[in-house]
Amino acid sequence: MEIVFTILYMGGCLAFTFAPTDNMKPAVNLMPKYWGNDAGKIAAIQLPFVVVLGLKNNPITWLTGVGHEKLNIMHRVVSRCILFFTWLHLIGMRPDQPYGSVALMLNETWKVLGLVGAVAQTLTTIFGIKAIRRRFYEFFFITHVILILVFIVCTHLHVRAKDYAVYVWPCYVLWGFDRAVRLGRYLLFNVVLRPQKFTASVEVIRTDALRVTLKRRIPGGWTAGQHVFVAFPTLGLQSHPFTISNVYEKDADGKEAEITLIVRTMNGQTKKLMDRALPTGSCELPAMIDGPYGRPEDIRPFSTCVFIAGGTGVTYTLSRMHQLFKDIGAGDACAQRVTFVWTIRTEDEYQWLAADLERVVAAAPPNLSLTVDVHVSGSRTAPPNLSLPELEKGDGDVGIDVEKRHWHDSSYGNTASCPTSPPKSEADKYDSTATTPTVSSRSASKEALASRAINRRSGRPDVYTLLEEEITTAQGAVAVDVSGPDGLVGAVRSALCAPFAGPVAALKGTPTVLLCVEQFRM
Repeated sequence: MEIVFTILYMGGCLAFTFAPTDNMKPAVNLMPKYWGNDAGKIAAIQLPFVVVLGLKNNPITWLTGVGHEKLNIMHRVVSRCILFFTWLHLIGMRPDQPYGSVALMLNETWKVLGLVGAVAQTLTTIFGIKAIRRRFYEFFFITHVILILVFIVCTHLHVRAKDYAVYVWPCYVLWGFDRAVRLGRYLLFNVVLRPQKFTASVEVIRTDALRVTLKRRIPGGWTAGQHVFVAFPTLGLQSHPFTISNVYEKDADGKEAEITLIVRTMNGQTKKLMDRALPTGSCELPAMIDGPYGRPEDIRPFSTCVFIAGGTGVTYTLSRMHQLFKDIGAGDACAQRVTFVWTIRTEDEYQWLAADLERVVAAAPPNLSLTVDVHVSGSRTAPPNLSLPELEKGDGDVGIDVEKRHWHDSSYGNTASCPTSPPKSEADKYDSTATTPTVSSRSASKEALASRAINRRSGRPDVYTLLEEEITTAQGAVAVDVSGPDGLVGAVRSALCAPFAGPVAALKGTPTVLLCVEQFRM
């Protein structure tokens, strides 16, 4: 999709660059000096636009309701377009003389600055390639800030010589406005509305996962599925976005609300956070928040809601489902059917949100049709330094009692390991046609367990079959929320492009389907 957007957007800009503007013969629009000059203007005029698309607080979000994290794809599209037209401008404006052309291109300061700016933007675009950006995000972030600053300043000085600075100076205003708003938020939530406890509790829940808990006064609260930026001053000034895993509920004194975040540790600041907490299993660190951000879609009018998550993506879907249950109880939502699917690699990952998941499922409205499946797709053993609790044997056969606070594991004792299969693409891994067995566990009340069970299954979910069944049997509009790795999101997108949910199906009376995707892929 990103490639398609880039091609279409760049094609439109090329049309403006080479379009004839007069009837002169020969056509001057095809002369290098002419289209080279227009290419430079096309690149410069888009600078305020690309800056707006990269801001956390921007008028596009206020006008359209599209969150900054979803506008990031267009930020990259426009940035690549500017890079292309910058070099097209350089090629078109080269001197006609075959000898000494380089010297003529660099004989004035404003020309040198233009070339420096082009090189700076080229480097930041290379560092922004997805493979580099995701693997070395800290490096990308630092170099992005420095190189873009060099690019903007050099471009400003370059175009000022030709009286085109009007295209560049708005970038400083827009960026400064965003910084001012974010600073104001930090001061409001962390200084003006002074919390009773400035520190955050950091708890190790797995060798690569942390639970961060803090309390703040948030005027107006937050919507399930939104995220906040959290900075730990003692670890550095950089902030990271994390989805809030719980719904907005004030504490006993009615002032502050607890914010719970699940953090998967990688490199950079999250690794430093793990290093602080790992020796004792938990620690307290000063923390500052900015947010909430994001504009999750309203799913209250939908009669069927499907939540699909992979790994830490469950923080988004679980909070969305919990808020939906509260809305149904208050008479503000009309969902009659809810399906919740969570895919994890190892059994101990369930402990991340075991108590929270069981508590939310137990709070489901009694008249709601609810299915909850947890798929264990990989190893069944926990890391050596994190052991699972000793489990009791039982004879239940429909799922896990939601009143229990631990993960029933005994049923896996005599179960063969998952069969291996030939390598597949990331999306194909979630489209197996083979059925996955439900794993039994102990039940306290068979009647309650049958209606409110958390089913554990081995292997990845078959999202195609799942969505086909839910959509074809739905009595009204269907909302699908998905959050997780690219393979899972891609499988859901592919399934919803299938005939059972496509335009032809809609003409035949198939319910409307809303797809909500939550991914932080900077």
